[in-house]
Amino acid sequence: MNAEQFTQALNDFSDENYQEILDGAALIIHEDKGLTLGKSQQAYVIFELGDESFDSSDALKASLIERAEDLIQEYYQYNPISKMHFNNQLQNLIKEHGANAFVTMPGQEATVKLFVEGSDVIVETNESPRFKYGFCLVLNEKVLSQAVENKVKNWVSSGSAYDDYISVNVCRFSSTDMEELDSSDYV
Repeated sequence: MNAEQFTQALNDFSDENYQEILDGAALIIHEDKGLTLGKSQQAYVIFELGDESFDSSDALKASLIERAEDLIQEYYQYNPISKMHFNNQLQNLIKEHGANAFVTMPGQEATVKLFVEGSDVIVETNESPRFKYGFCLVLNEKVLSQAVENKVKNWVSSGSAYDDYISVNVCRFSSTDMEELDSSDYV
């Protein structure tokens, strides 16, 4: 979900939902494509009232819309994208670049590596200075080219690609003091 989509979701959110936030509910990003309500202890909380106070649900809505870009940027700095959102984007990138591009094995280096910026899964080629910090499927043994596609499909469908994304970013998502770092420093 980017800032524009977040703003649209805030505009579409009902007055009753805003009132529930005023009454203590948390605003939750649901699978990177919508908003829902929940408890502040849940994962994927983008906003909770905390010490802020608003005169009305309209005032809350206006404040969130005004801060949408900052809220979504901060949200993705500390929260991973959902597995479903990650897998959908990765599958589109595999269709675009081919499965072989994402594999490193003896005798073959990946030609693209994965990164996540905000809510977007992107690739970088070896011309990019960030390339060496990205991730791809690493096979310890050489496999036939016809088997590579199945290996990549299994990497995605088993959740291993998402697990690789999380493991590369584990410090990022568990840190509470990241203000001094620029979000472009992350994979």
